[in-house]
Amino acid sequence: MKYKNIDLLDNRIENIIKKTVKHYYTDWKNYDRPKYMHYKGSNKIEDKSLILIARECGTYLIRTVDLLDKNSWASTLYNYFHNQEKAYFYNIDIEKLTVVKEV
Repeated sequence: MKYKNIDLLDNRIENIIKKTVKHYYTDWKNYDRPKYMHYKGSNKIEDKSLILIARECGTYLIRTVDLLDKNSWASTLYNYFHNQEKAYFYNIDIEKLTVVKEV
C-alpha cells in the first residue's frame, strides 16, 4: 500500500509490529527501529528498500540489497524464517512510501 507521507508509513510499520510481536518487542525498539530511522535519513538508494521480518517473538529489519549475496547473514536469516518458522515479511520502500506484505 502506498502512503501519502512518511508519518503514515511509520504508523503502518508500528501497527504491524504491535499486531504481530507478542514477545521481545525490544528487538524492534532497541535494534530494528533505530536501523529504520537511520535508513530513513540516509541518502543512499540501497538503504531505501527494506524487508521487515515480523514474528511473534521479535523482528528483523534487513536491506533488500543485502539479499543479493547468497552467503550473507541477511540471506541466511531470510531463508531460515521462510523455511523454519512462522513469520510475516513486509517489503518497505521508503522512497515510494510503500509497505507490501509478501505472500
